Amino acid sequence: MARIISARAFANNEVAYLAWWLDAAIPGCLGFDITRLYPESGEEQPLATWVPFKGQRNANWAAQTTRVWPVQKLTWRDLTLRKRRDRPARRGGEDWVQYRVRACFPTACA
Repeated sequence: MARIISARAFANNEVAYLAWWLDAAIPGCLGFDITRLYPESGEEQPLATWVPFKGQRNANWAAQTTRVWPVQKLTWRDLTLRKRRDRPARRGGEDWVQYRVRACFPTACA
């Protein structure tokens, strides 16, 4: 069965760049859900996306999570690593984070 075999994240303390590799195409996969994990607190934050599926519109540029609009490529930038999207205060620059990347299918992200 095809799967994600490796994933890497690179950060400059403001934005993180993520990339992952597959051993083969994943049949039925719509895209990927990416979640930011805070190991110290256990908090999980699905990443934001502003890119809808083909045929959909996002005229107001409203953010959704990657669970609603899965990432349809093998790289992504976490633009909200330091700048929050839900309030004007920035996160501290000393947070340690991890990421979880999961394949999404028509019924759910697994």
